Amino acid sequence: MRPTHPYTGERLEGDLARGIFPEVRFAMLQFVGEYLLDFERAAQAAGMTLAQVRVLGFAAVKPSSMREIAEQFGCDPSNLTAKVDRLVELGYVERRADDNDGRVKVVAATPAGVQASADLCRSREWLASVLTGLDDDEINTVKTALGLLLRERDH
Repeated sequence: MRPTHPYTGERLEGDLARGIFPEVRFAMLQFVGEYLLDFERAAQAAGMTLAQVRVLGFAAVKPSSMREIAEQFGCDPSNLTAKVDRLVELGYVERRADDNDGRVKVVAATPAGVQASADLCRSREWLASVLTGLDDDEINTVKTALGLLLRERDH
């Protein structure tokens, strides 16, 4: 039996531990655990929750409706209202009319929000240390592997 992940306490059991890919599943479990812990630490250091940081990240990439953001979260748009309200209070996002349909409100990052999102990305200590330790070939391997894992979802 594989050891329990030291941070998340997760382990593969039952059907997940059998089959042809348990090592890949376990490696992914470890990666996701580390990634989320790193993300959580960065969010807390910035005085935000993980969910608020995720909303800010989506808004910094492109102004999005609450429905679009909710789809990324896998939840109802009403579940995001308090998160967006808090980001508005912080001056990181604003609600404004959609350029294509004035009846729709979008959540858009302010310049301060774009900067905060960029700062959060840079403050991801674990991820930054892992990625800076890779050479160009290894970076390309990681990008290729992630692309392969996400390929079915994007179709």
